[in-house]
Amino acid sequence: MKLTQSMEITKKELGEKSPWSTLGISLVLFLFVPIMAPLILFPIVSSFDPSLTFMDLFEKEPFRTNVNLFSFPFVLLVFLLIHKIKYKKSFESLGFVAKDKWKKYGTGLLLGFGGLLVVYGINFLFGSVTVHTSANFNLLAFLLILVGFLIQGMTEEVLMRSFIMNAFSSKKGVVWGILVNSLFFSVFHLMNPGVTVLSIVNIFIFGLIFSLLFYWSDNIWLTGAAHSAWNFTMGPIMGIQVSGQTFQSTLFETASISSKHLINGGAFGLEGGLVTTVCGIVLCLVLWKLCQKKGLID
Repeated sequence: MKLTQSMEITKKELGEKSPWSTLGISLVLFLFVPIMAPLILFPIVSSFDPSLTFMDLFEKEPFRTNVNLFSFPFVLLVFLLIHKIKYKKSFESLGFVAKDKWKKYGTGLLLGFGGLLVVYGINFLFGSVTVHTSANFNLLAFLLILVGFLIQGMTEEVLMRSFIMNAFSSKKGVVWGILVNSLFFSVFHLMNPGVTVLSIVNIFIFGLIFSLLFYWSDNIWLTGAAHSAWNFTMGPIMGIQVSGQTFQSTLFETASISSKHLINGGAFGLEGGLVTTVCGIVLCLVLWKLCQKKGLID
């Protein structure tokens, strides 16, 4: 498997630095920055609800899920500082391509939106979910969460694909880059509510999908947008748990039929079901073929 342009730039800029350090840095960012973020967010949130305590941000819904979502801007900011100061690397090495970036971003949004609707539609045809409009929809909350998801999806893709995958690919080969970052991606979902063995397998498969999408496009605008749109469509639009996390203000409300949790994913959301497994494997094969057609894979 051939190196992409961003991988070649990473190889040159990384020098003698070990790719394994990327895992340690990402681990620290995902574990400790979200703990520090509530210190900044608490005064803002408590101004709307004086009865709220600091621990409510970690224990009480919907605060816990929303604070987790809005910790990602802090994660991304700290990462970009580390990337520039410690690694002295360019944005090009992360796949931030300036040419047609808005076109690529829009394409990514359509891919994520369309992909989720395909999985949802198959579940609906199997009768594993029911849907109705939500009585709790709040436009302001909906738009704020949209901003949060746009940053969350991009942050995860930058760390997993741009940073970890490119570093390992440049040093040990593309196969290593894809597998290591996908495994790392799965590990970070082990503590999510409603997690099952199948859901972790599916998260790994989707790590492969986003890795192959980034490998094929070599454009993090497209890949990050696809991730954001997938999550936002599943959660705030369709009203399904996003990797076990529930959102209060959604456009629709979807109920998973309890007797068909193996199909619909149950409490983890669609990402924990067999429909997602099959669709994910098919999508991996399609992306593999596209990479071959582009000449990246012999």
